[in-house]
Amino acid sequence: MVVNFLQRLALSRNFWRIISSVLLCLTNWVHAESAATPVALESVYLYSSPITSAFFGANGASYDSLKQRWREYFRPYGKAFHEISRANLIAGLKPGVLVLGSAALLDEQERKAITLFADSGGSILVTWGTGVRDGRGQWAGYGFIEGLLQMKVNGKVMSDDNTERTTRFLNPFGDGPMTWGVPAGQRIFLGEVAETPIRVESPNLAARYFSWERYPAPKDSNGAIAYLEKKDSRRVYFGFSESSWEYDERIEIPNLIDSVMAWLKHETSIYKGAWPNGNSSAQLVEMDSEDKYSNAFDFSRDLTSNNLRGTFYSLTSVARQHRPAVEKLSEQHEIGYHGEVHVGFKGKTVDAQNKRLNVMVTEMRDTVGTRALAAVTGFRAPTESWDSNTEKILRKLGVRYNVTGPSASEGRLPFFSESEPGLNTEDVMVGLPRTQMDDLNYLGLRLNAAKAEELILLDFDYFREAGALGVLSVHSQNYEVGELMTKITPPYLKRLQQYRDGIWTASGHEIADWWRSRDRVVYRPVKGGDRSLVFDVRAPGNVKGVTFFVAHPVMDILPKSIKAIEGNLPIPELKRVDAYRSVLIFRQELKVGRYAYSLEY
Repeated sequence: MVVNFLQRLALSRNFWRIISSVLLCLTNWVHAESAATPVALESVYLYSSPITSAFFGANGASYDSLKQRWREYFRPYGKAFHEISRANLIAGLKPGVLVLGSAALLDEQERKAITLFADSGGSILVTWGTGVRDGRGQWAGYGFIEGLLQMKVNGKVMSDDNTERTTRFLNPFGDGPMTWGVPAGQRIFLGEVAETPIRVESPNLAARYFSWERYPAPKDSNGAIAYLEKKDSRRVYFGFSESSWEYDERIEIPNLIDSVMAWLKHETSIYKGAWPNGNSSAQLVEMDSEDKYSNAFDFSRDLTSNNLRGTFYSLTSVARQHRPAVEKLSEQHEIGYHGEVHVGFKGKTVDAQNKRLNVMVTEMRDTVGTRALAAVTGFRAPTESWDSNTEKILRKLGVRYNVTGPSASEGRLPFFSESEPGLNTEDVMVGLPRTQMDDLNYLGLRLNAAKAEELILLDFDYFREAGALGVLSVHSQNYEVGELMTKITPPYLKRLQQYRDGIWTASGHEIADWWRSRDRVVYRPVKGGDRSLVFDVRAPGNVKGVTFFVAHPVMDILPKSIKAIEGNLPIPELKRVDAYRSVLIFRQELKVGRYAYSLEY
């Protein structure tokens, strides 16, 4: 009977279709199993281009000085690091990571060898103008690196004689698959070097060039780091040369390269996220409530219609005159301090500041009442003018955080104040930097509503992709009906509402409290255990929503599950973010102790 059945099946029209389906399933299963357990690349090659060296020397420059920076960086790699010659490259290399550090001249054989290495599964890190000249030194254009990375070069950043030459600040994306080694939007100065940085356009960017002010320039004009995963090959492009490392005073570029190299080597990277519950960025929407205080109700209406909660930093001398308004606003939003009068604090004597700030607290107590005063924990200085003495006095008065201007931090994340170095993070002031343009910026540009709306939405896109803290700041006197800010703020809030699944919109004190809570979680990397998650929760514990990102070793190959190594530990939610990352979200409240898990693929 069985034989007859098989004979009939073989003669049927569906037989070969069934066999093909089975074979396809087996092939996919084998591929998935092999892809899920990739072998991380160990060997790293630094290419020494002889014709590039000769060309640099003939033009009074030193190619060797650029390579020396890579030699120093790779020194800890030991025997895994190899500096290779043209003959080595042409002969072929074993799988590894090939670094083409500003190798401006490449002949046809070199280009073919590099392409073959990549197409065979090798990873490549390319910097600056690699391959822009041929083997004879003639200009060849950017076609080689454009093809290698499937990107478009849009020229160089502004030159020295251009009024926007200060666009030479690198801003990496936070919590990205290859830029997690530095905080979101960390401002890294690249210097006014001879090797002018190159701008690229790519669907896969990991950093942009900005001015110091982070003015939202067009998207096709500021791509700085691009990446590509093509079959088994991973490729990264730095638009800036190694000369820029000299200006990296805080030593951020090596930290950036650490995470880039982990990605290129197909390592599984686990790192603590900046924001709770798997969010990729955060937004504080606030109003400096000064003159024309009643406009705060229009701002509140626009927030509420988008299901958003904001913060109103009030001049206490004005707020005291509008007690019913403050009480009404406090039902839905946070109330904070904005000084007693609109005069800055920076540089004033301790006695003068102490007197003014005590008046501020007294006036707020008179406005909100003694019980409600304890909930007023935020401060934003008039004209963003404050100093360490201001923060010391504020802390003693019960203030917990300070919304600062863009000059207070190089990054776009909350930070712990250094005004009182001896304090622990549970007691120290938290700084929330305003790194977005505010209403005064938009009014100063004298733009029409359409252009201003385009600019503010572009600013939104940039803070969102950077994984940053966005602070949208508006003054009450500039929220008059029919004025610019009442025209461009509602579209911004609507856009924000559309992205609520990935952007945590919260009040100032919620963000500051989270930053302290997050700091209690201490990640413990396990040597050789790139699929182990071990962390401690320090006292007082009570951490909820902490998130860890997992950078996939292969595109779209994510962990299947996570298991506790021992004990009855809470199991986090495992969620895919994109092709390159997943998140582990601990929605349960974590107590003090050690937590250890393993990822299962």
